[in-house]
Amino acid sequence: MDAHPGKAPEPARVVEALRSAAAASEGRMALRPGIGDRAMDAWEVPVPEHVRAIAREVGGFDTLDPHGRPRKEFTLEHRDNRDPGGSYHSRCGEPGTFRIAHTNGAAEAYYADVDPGTGEWNGVFSLWDGLDARFEAPSLAHWLLALADGARAAADAVRAGRFDDFDDAFGRWFWNGLPGGDDRRNPPRATVVDAPSARASADPVLAGAAARLPDSASIADLRGVTRRTYVTTIAHSDMDLDAAFRRFHGGRILAAVPWDC
Repeated sequence: MDAHPGKAPEPARVVEALRSAAAASEGRMALRPGIGDRAMDAWEVPVPEHVRAIAREVGGFDTLDPHGRPRKEFTLEHRDNRDPGGSYHSRCGEPGTFRIAHTNGAAEAYYADVDPGTGEWNGVFSLWDGLDARFEAPSLAHWLLALADGARAAADAVRAGRFDDFDDAFGRWFWNGLPGGDDRRNPPRATVVDAPSARASADPVLAGAAARLPDSASIADLRGVTRRTYVTTIAHSDMDLDAAFRRFHGGRILAAVPWDC
């Protein structure tokens, strides 16, 4: 199977979608200024041109409360990227293998997988306080398009009288999906195996990833997955309350390991 199903949307399309969503929000979604190349050059991960082409134009966005105060923050300049001792940093992967784009009060972190060898950015993932995780989108561009669609849906829901507040409507879409729309609460589940089973597999990709992991690891095969997908972690005596995550094969193999591994 192809490690990268589907072509990522063109940067110009993503930028236009974000600008259109901000306009539809009637002042409740504020786009952030573009990020300069010098700033991106200083990040701990390489930044390919298709990511730079988006970030130069739109550096992210904030949802705002009725008084114009920021509520939810989405940006590749997220402050947790500058906190190497933070829990998100150590759970998202080894240094140089990810870039955080969003965290929130539900203890969630959303981050893009980065291949330090090729410099390529792959899928977007999320984690929270617990053992499980989600694959969110095949690329940063796909994820940003989804956020733009969600913002427009939230604005439509407010105009239709189904919600009083844009940020409430967007938050409902972000976590659970809006009534009558795509159900984000119950995404499909990925196929997951334990590390010993993966090592014995005839699949060289699974076997190769498992060879680099402890027996306690759970391994999810995300090859061919194109939409939000839930990833469970198999119970093991070495797993505590939270898992850390490692990715292989262009972000298409996700492994949960004990946080102290």
